[in-house]
Amino acid sequence: MKKTSIMCAAIALTGLLLASCATNNKKATVSADLYDDQPVTESDAEAGEAIAIEKPKKEKSKVNNTGKKKKNIVEEIFTFGNRDVYWKFSEFSLFENDITGLNTRRAATVIRTDDYMAGWGSYFLLAYYYVQFDKANRTKLLSAIDAYLSDFENKKLDRKGKNTDRAYGKVAYRLDWGSVSSTTPNHGNGEGYLGYKFMKGSPYFVVSNFPFKNDHYEDSGETADRESMKLTYYFTKSQLKELAEFLSEESISSKIMDKNETYVTAESDEY
Repeated sequence: MKKTSIMCAAIALTGLLLASCATNNKKATVSADLYDDQPVTESDAEAGEAIAIEKPKKEKSKVNNTGKKKKNIVEEIFTFGNRDVYWKFSEFSLFENDITGLNTRRAATVIRTDDYMAGWGSYFLLAYYYVQFDKANRTKLLSAIDAYLSDFENKKLDRKGKNTDRAYGKVAYRLDWGSVSSTTPNHGNGEGYLGYKFMKGSPYFVVSNFPFKNDHYEDSGETADRESMKLTYYFTKSQLKELAEFLSEESISSKIMDKNETYVTAESDEY
């Protein structure tokens, strides 16, 4: 009888996981940016074709009185860890260049609840990474974004240039990562590069870094990786503008104020 109950529970959990995966496989489309500094070629035309991406998932997670999301039943059973570390906001898409080519990933804008670093979280290959910038480095990133958009509009991007992925300098940030978004014990700080790359005739803004040292490695009993992966994120103009809007100081300050006011209201006593 006990074995039968365990088997039924396992089947039910498997069904929940499969349903979750099915939801994540819904597709939408986004187009690469055409850069018309020269006559359109066949490769340019291919680059401008619609690219399938994951459709942002409408989460049904409940929100508690402090404005932080509660995990769904699958997350509660299989994950632990950082549920109180991040405030998650809107979802958007970005690109990753893996062994199958340029593919999109669903990402979430986030703000840390402890030091208010802000950025995004998304899967990179088989791990989930949070990329987070403090105020000074958000300013550097936004300046680089402005420079890229200006160079794009004024046709100053160099198709054949060397090291264009470092065209706008370096920026410091923090990485947290793990197997799933709610379990990211690995972390490290370092510097990455800001620039652009042409892929199939279309330019993309690029944020990239060599592996960061994992500060969690020794605490884990040497069971974790010593370093993060080498990361490279690609953005179209529309994706970039959406990210920049979120990372503006006005936006970040407003969101922090709203969250803190919600927390104070929830904790205060009525008399």
